[in-house]
Amino acid sequence: MPKDNKKELFYLVDDNDDVIGSVERFIAHRSKTLKHRSIFILLFNDLGELLLQKRSQFKDSFPGFWTVSVSGHVTFGQTYDEAAKREMEEEIGLSFNLAPLQKIYIEEEREFAFIYRANCEGKIKINFDQSEISEVKWVALKELPDFIKENDLTPSALKVLKTAL
Repeated sequence: MPKDNKKELFYLVDDNDDVIGSVERFIAHRSKTLKHRSIFILLFNDLGELLLQKRSQFKDSFPGFWTVSVSGHVTFGQTYDEAAKREMEEEIGLSFNLAPLQKIYIEEEREFAFIYRANCEGKIKINFDQSEISEVKWVALKELPDFIKENDLTPSALKVLKTAL
């Protein structure tokens, strides 16, 4: 998909993450009050590195910003777990066992986000979706603070990293 589908349906949820309906992507991202769901995956290798991705210029929010290994929305009709598996395969063309970490609320995006962790061996080659991602980079955890200072990260990525690491 070369651009985000503005008509894609997300769950519309209340302050407790209970489903109250559906909402189109475009409306969910433009609203200052409507809440929806997302997922974030942190992919670590056995070298002590975290995979980060740079969002493509085609993205409808924060184009060109860095974010965590995989991020995306829970589309209407999917569970958090199903969305995480789908997003991992769509964005980086891989499938790993996912360990659920925790659910948080990201005020800036008005979304409930479930964070997952996945592990792999070494610096595996990532065949990423170039309509979603412009670049990927393995960053050593000890170098992550400097990377964050020197690069633009999405507000969601910053909150996920602060919460999960």
